[in-house]
Amino acid sequence: MAKSYTRLLVAAQILLAATGAAHAQVLNDTIPVDKHQYKLFNPTPRKYMRPLVPDRPGITDSPYTVDAGHFQLEDDGFRLINGRQRGSREREFYVNHMLLKLGLTDKTDVQLQVESYIVDKQWEDPGNDSPLRQAGFGDLTLRVKRNIVGDDNKPFALAVLGLVRMPTGHNVGEGGTELGLSVPMVYKLPHNWNVGGQVAGVWSYDRETSSHYTQLTPTFTIDREFAKWLEGFVELVGYWDMRGSAWRTSINLGPQFDIGDNLQLDFGTHIALDRQTDHEYFIGFSFRR
Repeated sequence: MAKSYTRLLVAAQILLAATGAAHAQVLNDTIPVDKHQYKLFNPTPRKYMRPLVPDRPGITDSPYTVDAGHFQLEDDGFRLINGRQRGSREREFYVNHMLLKLGLTDKTDVQLQVESYIVDKQWEDPGNDSPLRQAGFGDLTLRVKRNIVGDDNKPFALAVLGLVRMPTGHNVGEGGTELGLSVPMVYKLPHNWNVGGQVAGVWSYDRETSSHYTQLTPTFTIDREFAKWLEGFVELVGYWDMRGSAWRTSINLGPQFDIGDNLQLDFGTHIALDRQTDHEYFIGFSFRR
């Protein structure tokens, strides 16, 4: 009887150990491991990778970086922007705007934003003349993100992101070099809710006056995972042009569909809350390897 009990206890211990080993292979960022050892040429093993959290689809960047040695593509497949500016109206079509990311270390990634194709139409408001149409390749933007805290399943995460926009777009680009800095953050709440936002500033270029000015863009966002495959977000965005004296604001919202651990689809809209803010509609995806 004692021997049978001992055999049963040993079998139960072996079963529990096997179950624990199988659980340790799940793709998530909750496994306690020192990931500082992983670099660009010593990639993070897939079983230790954090979940896919891209910078899209809202204005607020994610405070999370791409794991060391891994690549991520975030693509604006199509975006339509309608806006007003200084007595004129403008309509822009963005096609295949890409954000390419490469994880350098466990806390740092480097990014290249490529505006593949832009169609820009402008006309007087009101006016009967045919719109001025220009199209072509847009600007290139180099970005570097450094996570400061919370890159691995902590309740609070914060990062610093710097960018340099290069005027490669000629007539459809911004027309001059621009510099930017943002501090995105997020806090995880119970029941799959998250709240976050960022404080961002860009030293922007005004093509008409051939001069630079500062624009601040604070945001507040809230999102929730409704199911393993479905998330949704709502984002409040403010724009403050330091040359003016009034805020421009929009509310951005849309769903996100998780096709797997490494692929996410999204679409949505930016709803203008005043006449000077652009209306936007977009559809895109994020993928990593």
